[in-house]
Amino acid sequence: MTPVDHKAFFIDGTWRAATGSDHFDVVSPRSEQRIGRVPAATEGDIDAAVAAARRAFDEGEWPRLTPAQRADHLTRLAEGIERRRDELAELITEELGCTLLLSQIYQTVSPVMSLNYAAEVGRTLRTDEVRVSDLSPLAGASAGGGIIPMAGSSLVVKEPAGVVACFPAYNFALPAIGQKAGPALVAGCTVVVKVTEPNPLALFVIGEICAETGLPPGVLNIVAARAPESEYLVRHPGVDMVTFTGSVEVGARIAAACGALVRPCVLELGGKSAAIVLEDARIEDVVPTLVGASVGTNSGQSCVAQTRLLVPESQYPAYAEALADAFASLKVGDPFEADTALGPLITSAQRDRVEYYVDVARKEGATIAYGGRRPAGRDRGWYYEPTLVTDAHNDMRVSREEIFGPVASLIPHRGEDDAVRIANDSELGLSGSVFTADTAHGFDVARRVRTGTFSVNTFAADLGSPFGGFKKSGLGREHGPDAVQEFLLTKTVSTDPGRGLPEQVTRGVPRGGGPGAH
Repeated sequence: MTPVDHKAFFIDGTWRAATGSDHFDVVSPRSEQRIGRVPAATEGDIDAAVAAARRAFDEGEWPRLTPAQRADHLTRLAEGIERRRDELAELITEELGCTLLLSQIYQTVSPVMSLNYAAEVGRTLRTDEVRVSDLSPLAGASAGGGIIPMAGSSLVVKEPAGVVACFPAYNFALPAIGQKAGPALVAGCTVVVKVTEPNPLALFVIGEICAETGLPPGVLNIVAARAPESEYLVRHPGVDMVTFTGSVEVGARIAAACGALVRPCVLELGGKSAAIVLEDARIEDVVPTLVGASVGTNSGQSCVAQTRLLVPESQYPAYAEALADAFASLKVGDPFEADTALGPLITSAQRDRVEYYVDVARKEGATIAYGGRRPAGRDRGWYYEPTLVTDAHNDMRVSREEIFGPVASLIPHRGEDDAVRIANDSELGLSGSVFTADTAHGFDVARRVRTGTFSVNTFAADLGSPFGGFKKSGLGREHGPDAVQEFLLTKTVSTDPGRGLPEQVTRGVPRGGGPGAH
């Protein structure tokens, strides 16, 4: 492809020339050829982006529009992405290395769906509620009412959090516009998106779509930045909230910074998810799903990948053989070819990371039943074979640390209780699954595993329901109506309960419930 070179950031509704000379070269992981360039922000560029978002929030119309009016803008953004789906799919495959099929059926579909979903939430979102209550029956024998009134009459309102710094992850960068920015925008926030370093080009297209669809200036701003400037954005005094997807290590630093600043954050961090296979599951039904859930999606570069495969000890040899055969059937190759199952990893450094962990697994005594090397005949591009690690146990590093590549550990268990114990023996808790002939019992297993999302007899994501992690896998939730609530702050406005709330304030506003409500 002809290189796409950018010299400006999308700030305040227009393209603003970068103030520094530093830049990122975008290199295709399939060809190792330069396909683009974007500038790297200085602190001055970050200041300009935050200032634009700050003005749009403090002085502009955006937070003062109704949620339904903001929803119309999100719908137009979704339509703009939809119009450019073919272009974006090819661009994403070129800069990320995922298969063209994945770009077509998810990478470019998800942001459209998520923006439209956030818009629909906005069209029914109620941000005001009347609370009238008398709590004196709950005060025991105390007469009360002197210092603390037992009756209350209040208007409870939800207001946008303010300026949000948004950090997507490289594996699903464009979907993050819908997943992260969509709920923030419909809630009335303004955002500064810090694009991903190795694959920023598709996200820069979003700036063009914002301009084309008439999004008010400053509501969504796009910059690229290295680590020091990214941290500067996290700590910027003009930022009110941070939403981040990425590693536990970086997420912990962001959480610490936000904690010191008493600033809310939503963090979607790493995963080391376990797929539990019970003895009553049929191997021929389970194996295809395990392959797709572990290494088959984006070459294993997925935070929800099921990378610990827990199978009955009595059936271990059969699963090892079946999975090795299935891994061997996957074509590793050019992501633009229709029959390719695994494209390259996004950078040479990421491939080096995968190779390191496979070498560690060997040193720890595991067996590489299939894969564990670069595919023959692929001299250009950062390709790596799907790799099945057998003779594995849960204490190995390959079974405990997120690799973010096409590597899965096959671990034996001695029954359901043992499988649940192994699944929960992790610092992470993002996803998981169970496979059993008794689907209803699978839901019982789901309640025993400490993860934020779980699948029964499948591997799926419900984008209309909350998504997020337990333990070190993150804070807060994305997707569903819960995602919008993350970007709203609750305010209580009270008055003398004897006088009541003004009729013009309460007209058409629903009444809230709770103990003592009347």
